[in-house]
Amino acid sequence: MSMIRSISGVRGVIGQSWTPTLVSNHIIGFTQLLESEKYYNQKQKKIVVGRDSRVSGPWIEMIVNGSLISMGYQVIHIDIAATPTVQYMVEKTKSSGGIVITSSHNPVEWNGLKFVGPDGLFIAPVECEVLFSLADNPSSFKFPNYDKLGSVVCNTTANKEHIEAIFKLPFISVDKIKEKKFKVCLDSVNGAGGPIMSYLLTELGCEVIGINLEPTGLFAHTPEPVPANLGQLCELVKTHKADFGIAVDPDVDRCVFIDDKGVPLGEEYTLAMAVELLLGDCGRRGNVCKNLSSSRAIDDICKKYDSQVICAPVGEIQVAKKMQQVNAVIGGEGNGGVMLPDIHIGRDAPVAATLALQLLANRNAASISEFKRTTLPTYEIVKLKAGIEGLDPDAILAEYTKQYENKEGVVINQEDGLKIDSADWWVHLRKSNTEHIIRVISEAKNTKEATDIATKFINEIESKRK
Repeated sequence: MSMIRSISGVRGVIGQSWTPTLVSNHIIGFTQLLESEKYYNQKQKKIVVGRDSRVSGPWIEMIVNGSLISMGYQVIHIDIAATPTVQYMVEKTKSSGGIVITSSHNPVEWNGLKFVGPDGLFIAPVECEVLFSLADNPSSFKFPNYDKLGSVVCNTTANKEHIEAIFKLPFISVDKIKEKKFKVCLDSVNGAGGPIMSYLLTELGCEVIGINLEPTGLFAHTPEPVPANLGQLCELVKTHKADFGIAVDPDVDRCVFIDDKGVPLGEEYTLAMAVELLLGDCGRRGNVCKNLSSSRAIDDICKKYDSQVICAPVGEIQVAKKMQQVNAVIGGEGNGGVMLPDIHIGRDAPVAATLALQLLANRNAASISEFKRTTLPTYEIVKLKAGIEGLDPDAILAEYTKQYENKEGVVINQEDGLKIDSADWWVHLRKSNTEHIIRVISEAKNTKEATDIATKFINEIESKRK
């Protein structure tokens, strides 16, 4: 599929499905959604616009800004910026909303739009459907006269404002982190993260050894920050005998660590370190939110500190809405996304990195690998997929539900696909909206056990095609 519309916004392939007309239609549809009395009822007509570094970004940005001006909006233009920076600036400037020109970790030929409401959160799934319907009906668009057009105001300090807000948190001690003089290898895959992450780490007194920091949009490797794509960073950590490595995705909402031995710490441990800091060092107590595919390590940490874990379906907006509902002290997703309400309820790589460095400084950790081994719960997750060409995924999930729903010691959850949770392992089965597959995510105490569990389900599912 060369165009995808989902709760994560809209994205397409440049030169194929993603055209200037579609960009403009979605932007104008978004303004109508913001002004609708049923949804946001926004009157101030002010929108923050930022983009990642993709090569197609400049022309899309021109169309976005022009479309907003044509609808009478003032554009707060922050140029190349992290997605969480746009979210933070929407709240700080009390804007009607925000637009991020990005397609997250998709390959370089893709680009798209993410839509932020006045609360700094991505718009909810039902609102996405309304927006897409509006974008598909351009004949209903109404434009203001020449004397009611909007304008563009450039903001060149958004990164700095975002970092300053993090440093003002009462539990962040910049001086204490500086004392550690961390040596950090950084890979921002030529996305938007180079400038803001370099600035953040330098301000925290780190020696930064960077690769792929220039925001050219020509990604040096497959952009998703998973172990298979981080070999260069792992080697850099070993070569320079660094304390750890940090990788972020192109729009800087996910942050993952490489340990001092050049081994990926695991995406799940970014959130685990953040929760350990907030509950353990800061003494916070309350609800902690994660998605259904996130590690049980979060549950163990919360149990240790007398706090409750509440799960949400996969997707940042799903976790964010759940965090609002239960007044969570922290939340996130196990893909390296940390969401701290003290700043804004959105995945934020600069926040994640700062919390982790503060934790290591507070505990005077000898190394990040030793800290993980001695302090954090140990689990391993595998994320695989089962081919289901010609099969009904809903029927497969229903069959597994019937099989496991009355088994002793097993808990099932059907909020998002099917999660089967037992004492020693869990597996989460989710049908894909874009491929003929069921995603199979499993966790156990070691990689072999997790892989064996996932493989068992994959073999059972794929055998149905014979």
